[in-house]
Parts: sequence; structure tokens; C-alpha cells
Amino acid sequence: MPMNRVKYAALFVFLVGTAGCRPVDSPVAVNAGASSESEVADKSIVLVSVQSDAQEDPQSVDMAMKLASFSLDEGRQVALFFNVKGVTCPTTDFPESFAFQENDPLRSQLIALINRGAEIHVCPICMKALGVEAADILSGAEVTTRAKLFANIGPDTSVFTY
Repeated sequence: MPMNRVKYAALFVFLVGTAGCRPVDSPVAVNAGASSESEVADKSIVLVSVQSDAQEDPQSVDMAMKLASFSLDEGRQVALFFNVKGVTCPTTDFPESFAFQENDPLRSQLIALINRGAEIHVCPICMKALGVEAADILSGAEVTTRAKLFANIGPDTSVFTY
């Protein structure tokens, strides 16, 4: 297995292992101070890890955006983490009209998520590997830090990877 795959596999195992992926109605996932399921949903976080190159696998990135939107609809806090080849998507160079099939263009979906309050994190290590500069990142997205990203990982976090 190439070294990069080993690193990313280890990161994935760490994220899933520390995220506590449990159904919302799991006794462990229910907050002691929450008086209703809606309060639990309001405090839960959905972390969507987007690793796919949007131009090579647009269906994966389109589904990541849809899942993020559905999560916001349910009152959850949403963070998207663009990493590996996914760092090319939240950039000003990404084609504005590029879409999966007849769906909304990926860039407009991403901007809508930003406008709805989703946090957009972009991996600086992956950016460097692919030659993406901080100036290339869309407004509303940010080159992340470990502290900013890990602030989204806790016992009420669900992680999805595309």
C-alpha cells in the first residue's frame, strides 16, 4: 500500500474512532441536559470529509453536498473537510457550471452551504501537495488548522466520507 494511502487510512480510522458514530437515539448520543430529540439534533455535528476529485468523481462530491444540505435541514451543525484530491473543489479556479448530471453546479451548492452556515475547511497539507494556494480558496471557505477542524469532533459527531 503506498505511503499516502496508509496516512489517509490512519486519519480516517482516527476520525471515525474519535467521532463516536452512533444513531441520535443511542443512549450514549443523548445529551444529559437535552429535553427533546430536537435539542440533541441542534447540538450534533455532521462532518463530511470530501476526498474525491470533483471533476473525476462528481457524483461523490455532489452526494457530499446533498448530505450536508440535508443535515442542515435537520438542524445539525455541518462542517465539510476538503482533503486529498477534494481540495481542488472549493477554489476560484473550479468551473462555475460543472455539475453531476443535471444537478445544481457543485460551486453553487457549496456557496449555498456556506450561506446556510456550514463550515468549510480545506486541508493545508493537501493544498500544498496539489499546488493550491490560499488565495485560490473560495470566500467563506478557510484553510483549516488542526484546532479548528478537531473542534468539530466529539461524542455527538457523525462522519461521512466521499
